[in-house]
Amino acid sequence: MTYIPDARPRRRVAQPRINASQVRADSARAASSGDDRDLERRLSQEKAARAHRQSLIRALLSRRNEAVAAAVAGGVPAAAVAAATGLKITEVKKTGRAFSESYIPGLSREQHVAGLVALAEQLQRVIEEKESAERQLRADVVQVLRSGEMDIFRIAALTAVTADRLRELTRGTGLRAQAFRLGS
Repeated sequence: MTYIPDARPRRRVAQPRINASQVRADSARAASSGDDRDLERRLSQEKAARAHRQSLIRALLSRRNEAVAAAVAGGVPAAAVAAATGLKITEVKKTGRAFSESYIPGLSREQHVAGLVALAEQLQRVIEEKESAERQLRADVVQVLRSGEMDIFRIAALTAVTADRLRELTRGTGLRAQAFRLGS
């Protein structure tokens, strides 16, 4: 006799019994979880956006340092480089020595300064965006903790921010210590 797996009869699964109080609780939870899911999605998306901003800041800082060194090597006075970038003159000189191999021949002093100004503006925009996102993250974390839907550890897992850092972010918001305990 040959065994054919699909030929045997399947066992029927019994329908679960319905409890009226459980149905009411589930529907209330579903009604309130629409906002919670949206907030949870926003918190998890913030993790990727924060990583992108940090990467962009590192890249811009590297490009700025190389451009500073190239400008110093190109004969641009350190005071002009400092004015264009917002750095201190001593930092400009240190960066110029550290990246001494970054000389780009053929650029005039004005081109060096214009490039430095453009990089400084880009960097400033990204830093302002980062600060704005941190303020929004703080507001979202406070909102979630006040609602009681998630604890600090769930938020930390969603945002890839340590629980201690989240506690620091929410200082001065009026949240009590119980909001940070597991299962509150």
